[in-house]
Amino acid sequence: MNTEINEIEHEARDPFKQRLVVIGGTGFVGQHLLKSLVNLGEVFDVVFAVHRNEPIWLSTSSIQVRKFDLADSTSLERILNSGCIVLSLLRPDGSGWFLPAVENVLLACRNAGVKRYVHVSSIDVFGASPSRICTAASPISPVTPYEREHAAAEKLVKTVNAENFEALILRLGAVFGVGGLNVVSFIKEASSAPGWKLALRRSLYGARRMHLVSVERVVEVLIFIITVTPIVQGETIVVTEDSDTNNNFAYLQDCLMEIFGRSAVLNMPYLPPTILRFLLSARGISNTDPMRRFHDDRLSQLGLSDSALFTERLKNYLKYLKAAV
Repeated sequence: MNTEINEIEHEARDPFKQRLVVIGGTGFVGQHLLKSLVNLGEVFDVVFAVHRNEPIWLSTSSIQVRKFDLADSTSLERILNSGCIVLSLLRPDGSGWFLPAVENVLLACRNAGVKRYVHVSSIDVFGASPSRICTAASPISPVTPYEREHAAAEKLVKTVNAENFEALILRLGAVFGVGGLNVVSFIKEASSAPGWKLALRRSLYGARRMHLVSVERVVEVLIFIITVTPIVQGETIVVTEDSDTNNNFAYLQDCLMEIFGRSAVLNMPYLPPTILRFLLSARGISNTDPMRRFHDDRLSQLGLSDSALFTERLKNYLKYLKAAV
């Protein structure tokens, strides 16, 4: 459905439906989210507010698409309406455009009188945090421009007054799934690297936590969080699947070796973690703690149970990647 048609049709939508506006969302998370939102068409007047070229999968869907200018808050304000819900999937790239964009989005939300604003952030904001187990309450220590932009945007969201609208922040882990990039780099190595290289990787990385979260789980959380009550104004919720003991490098490598019919690299002694810490630091990676993990039971407190499908979804995704090689 093209944008011109959407401009005409949006006023003719059911005025009794609550509007749900997804800002950004042209990446792979947005594509997976779209499939669930189509099924919510009976409940919400769903709009994708796009500030760049829209992908084919979006323009050919039944979802309403509206264009806006990130530098002009009024262009977004015209898409919003009183009482609507806003889900922002905008992502920074460290170049500096992100913070002014978030300021304009929040201004448009305030002026339009929206009900709730959900800001999707990243666990990367923890950066060099000293915490071994990171929760929403743990101190953050962003280092890179990307991490600092995420942190600065979160600070803006947390200053939103509850009298204006509800606001909360989701910090996503390393999202994997069809169309994403996480885990992809391990495929080529598992399929063709010599055994000694795989053994060395196993010794070095060992049981390092991966902080992976399936895109299916992320979509479940997004759909749940847009309307759940009650929330704490400005609260932060960590979204990972670190509670699954298989969310580590050794298990990922075992799965890959099995899929490619190669002998598993078992019983390899792990090198001292100080070596991996040094290498991660030399690569400029903020989190040099290979055993850091994330924990947050807020979603279960709100009523969303753990789907416990991490292992199944990871294996299915790895099989998909193998078939695509």
